[in-house]
Amino acid sequence: MAKLPGRRIQPSGTFPGAQWAKWTRLYQHRRSGSMRLYFPDIERPKAAAKFLARLSPEVTLASAHEALACASGYRDWHELSASFHAPGPDPTAFSTQVATELVLALALSLNLECGDVQYALSKARLLGAAPWGIDEQLAVHMAAIRQQDLGAPARGKPGTIVKVKTIGGPRVGYLLWTDSIVNVLYDSGEGCCATFEAVTPRTPIADFLPARLWLPYGIWTLEDGSEVVFARDYLPLWRISAEGVERLDPWLWINGIKSHRWFAANTEGDWWRPGGRVPALAYLEQHRIFELPRLANAMRYMFAPGVRTMRGAVRRMHGQSYSDATAPTFAMLRPNMVETERVRRTGT
Repeated sequence: MAKLPGRRIQPSGTFPGAQWAKWTRLYQHRRSGSMRLYFPDIERPKAAAKFLARLSPEVTLASAHEALACASGYRDWHELSASFHAPGPDPTAFSTQVATELVLALALSLNLECGDVQYALSKARLLGAAPWGIDEQLAVHMAAIRQQDLGAPARGKPGTIVKVKTIGGPRVGYLLWTDSIVNVLYDSGEGCCATFEAVTPRTPIADFLPARLWLPYGIWTLEDGSEVVFARDYLPLWRISAEGVERLDPWLWINGIKSHRWFAANTEGDWWRPGGRVPALAYLEQHRIFELPRLANAMRYMFAPGVRTMRGAVRRMHGQSYSDATAPTFAMLRPNMVETERVRRTGT
């Protein structure tokens, strides 16, 4: 499998220096061995290192080995490998906290997107033989973003979940930005309301990843017989072919579309509710897709300075982490989804 283009990650947010300090403390905590992880065999760490090395040409297999060992609480790869020669504690069970801290530590040491690291660890079944469930995937992804980018919620702070008064009852969403109105990111996408309609709960609401950034909306069937699953904004998520499942970049324009279909009968009102969610999740399970798509990585960029739309977040993600990405034979790069100097200045 060919390596993907390099991902050069820089911390986002108001206080990047403080964020790097937090990551460094976490990484040193792992290195100290006070939170050592135990695996049932050496094959899973080996597989995880291989998946990590495939994420970027700048990550060698040796560097992935060392980073994984240190993040798991070992001095180096040699110590981790030697730990299997003697009886030890039971393997570390999956938990959101363990998975999140491991993802953050590896993202820091290898300079990768947290979402991509999570994908690699999940594919390798590093923390258990069974695949992580979708609820676990979403919880780990948002826990990493909360620690890495959003920080603690507070009144009027972007990234804080608010309750919005509507005719049909209160809705919850992330505060994006405020001018004369309040802009909110709901499960179904972006919206706005008057300032008096958005209320910050005294008790913080649990984080969630909006369905617009990961839940399949429909399927394109291509001329070559493969299928491409796309999101509500018609951004590609996955390609299923005879060769297997491929995780796609959201800034691709798919060529050779022969037909399309949707998961929800009422595509406008039900796509993110059970009417569309249930068949979409069933399709993913049928094809053994248990991880999150790359589009989910755009969540952290929704709150970046100058970003005003979801497509703007995808452009920012491309420019900051995937600027040298190329298109496969069945697709091309979307000019309006690739960050340029003009887009970077205007902040669309």
